[in-house]
This record gives sequence, structure tokens and C-alpha cells, in this order.
Amino acid sequence: MEDKRIQVIELRGAGGLGLFLRVGDDQRLYRVAPVRDPNQPRFWCLAAFECSSCGIPVTGTAIWAGAWGSAHHELSGLLDTIKGDADAWLAEDECAKLRALLMQPRAPLPLPMARTPRRETGARPGEASVNPAERAS
Repeated sequence: MEDKRIQVIELRGAGGLGLFLRVGDDQRLYRVAPVRDPNQPRFWCLAAFECSSCGIPVTGTAIWAGAWGSAHHELSGLLDTIKGDADAWLAEDECAKLRALLMQPRAPLPLPMARTPRRETGARPGEASVNPAERAS
């Protein structure tokens, strides 16, 4: 698959059916997991969710869905196929949209902003003020 490597990874504490895909070296992470098929609630499909680097979904909205109408007993075999060769699975026609999303260039994740102490009006220079909400905790 082009120049970016797709890697199947295991996160600590990630139980249940589903797996994580890491794209390249930029720490982008996607969870591929079974969800109920909205058109046939007795059946399942796979959905991909963009996640933070620790595996928490960024939004509750799937960026892709496929394998529509799968029976529950088929899911573990389907996920094993992906674990065995993610690149081959992503090369299938059904995964074209997901493959395109994974391969598009992205800016690196922004780092959290550092907390800076606030200064209250009338505070002496060099003296950091304490937020009353923080004092109570």
C-alpha cells in the first residue's frame, strides 16, 4: 500500500471484538469494531472510528462502515483476517473509502497547551494567583 505502513496493534485494556490500526509513524490510530447493521439490526457490520493516540474515539461518528449483513459468529473470523494481513484487507474494493481516508496526509496531532498561572488584578509582581476552584479541590 503506497508509502505508509498500516499496522495492527493491541492496546492495553482493549477487550472485546475489534482492533486498532496505526497509520505510518505519525501515531494516527483507528478502531475497527463490529456495530449493529442499521439496515438489518439482527446483523452486524464493521465500522472504523478515528481515535486519540490512547485509543479513545475522537467523535462518536464512524468514518467508514463495511462488511454489511454479517452474522455474529462471522465477526471473529473477519477480524482475524484483518489481523493476519491488514494491507490485503484494505486492498479489497469494499475498503476503498477507508483506505483513501487512512492514506490522506494529516497534520500531526497538536500538543496540549501548557497551563500558565493567572494573575489577579492587584496581585504583587512575581506572585502567581490561585484559582478558587482549584483551591477547593
